[in-house]
Amino acid sequence: MYRYMSLTNKAENTRKEFVGKADSGKKIALILIHIALWAIFLSLPALFNPARHGQGISRFVLDMEEPPRWVNGLFLIIVFYFNSYIAIPQLYFQRRYLLLTILIMITFGIFYCLNYLLAPPEIKASPMFNPLGNSFNLFMLIIVYTCSFIICLYKQFERIKEDRLSTRMSFLIAQIHPHFLFNTLNNIYSLSIAKSDKVPDAIVKLSGMMRYSVSEGNKSLVSFASEAAYIRNYVDLQKLRLTDEVIISLDISGEKNDVKIPPFLMIPFVENAFKHGTNGENSSVITIIASATRDELTMDISNTIVPIRLDREAGIGLGIETTRQRLKLLYPGKYTLATNNDSRSFTVSLKIQFR
Repeated sequence: MYRYMSLTNKAENTRKEFVGKADSGKKIALILIHIALWAIFLSLPALFNPARHGQGISRFVLDMEEPPRWVNGLFLIIVFYFNSYIAIPQLYFQRRYLLLTILIMITFGIFYCLNYLLAPPEIKASPMFNPLGNSFNLFMLIIVYTCSFIICLYKQFERIKEDRLSTRMSFLIAQIHPHFLFNTLNNIYSLSIAKSDKVPDAIVKLSGMMRYSVSEGNKSLVSFASEAAYIRNYVDLQKLRLTDEVIISLDISGEKNDVKIPPFLMIPFVENAFKHGTNGENSSVITIIASATRDELTMDISNTIVPIRLDREAGIGLGIETTRQRLKLLYPGKYTLATNNDSRSFTVSLKIQFR
């Protein structure tokens, strides 16, 4: 047992180290992209300076080395990141518009003073002197302000959309959990009434299901193998209460492909098959086939339709409809879900494209 826990901890540490390296790689790539974009943006005035036409790269280098050029560039960089991470989130999104307006006026004042102080005396004496500097400095400042606002607004929009998605997903999953627990406890209750020796085994299966609910249910993604183990526990638990009149076929493959899916994505279809395909009196057949690759997940379930009590009929389709809503939120345009009811059997076919 200790060796198993040690191996599990090592595997978890390896996974965290790999994820940490991946995140570091993304941060480095993002920094390099920012540097490249700033280099291109700040070099545009020198590239299009009429004075350097026909003078080659040497004039471009000299133009970029001029104090007004790189001081203005440094000022634009500071303004962009200050707006993006402090001014806009703390003032604009908090509706402190007066303070934001004052800050913008101060920024333009500093910009004016910088360009005035950096200008050589002979240029200041010229009647054509522009205190705001040459080479579209003011235009570049406006672009920086505009881009910082657009990027912050886009991030805010994405954050709100993710929060709404998370809230709705939590609501949908909350509908599923009590549904599972209610049915499972009913099964164990039936076994206990019959004083069956299968009760301890049923409790073990329920324990495995609840462990999955507690440890994996709050995650956004879980391994396909974990979901498959949950389904096997559920099917085994159902077998404990059913007779040989119900023929159950379960075939799950692809658990070693390291595929990630949302928790409780497949179980509602399995539960629906048992809920409406068994009644303890009629013979029936339930077939469950699921497989996962790195590119797609497929699941096909069919069950014989048998007469059920009215109190059970009230919940028909709840799990499937809830899962359909989850699929719309999680995999828009990347899934197909088809159901067919011919009065004798009910079939469900699900396919999700991951790429």
